[in-house]
Amino acid sequence: MRKLARESAFKIIYKSLFLNGNLEAEEILEEDNITEQEDVQFVGDIVSLYGANISQINKKIKDKSNGFSFERIYKIDLAILSEAIAEILYYKKTPYKVVINEAVEMAKKYSTEKSYSFVNGILKSIVEEENVV
Repeated sequence: MRKLARESAFKIIYKSLFLNGNLEAEEILEEDNITEQEDVQFVGDIVSLYGANISQINKKIKDKSNGFSFERIYKIDLAILSEAIAEILYYKKTPYKVVINEAVEMAKKYSTEKSYSFVNGILKSIVEEENVV
């Protein structure tokens, strides 16, 4: 299921934030019971795109997080944003509205009660700036 696969990609990115960028996927895929080849491929694609574009993704987040120091953004929110930005800007196979909705839902599930609006605002701003259709 794509939603669960997207959450697995977020978890791998989140974990990498504490492991100096080391993207360990197998343990999380196993924990989340991601076994369908299509979902495994999706997670791998998103994580690879994130790894290949991390500096551009971080720059986008820094540029759009008005009033927030990048270093003070909750790691969970940073991982959610990173997964969504990688999918919207580099994967480009999922409609951006779906990706934003899923990111907002992850923020509601995993982060603070105010995080979902922060995540939503940054992603919408990036979509507008990049003229994503």
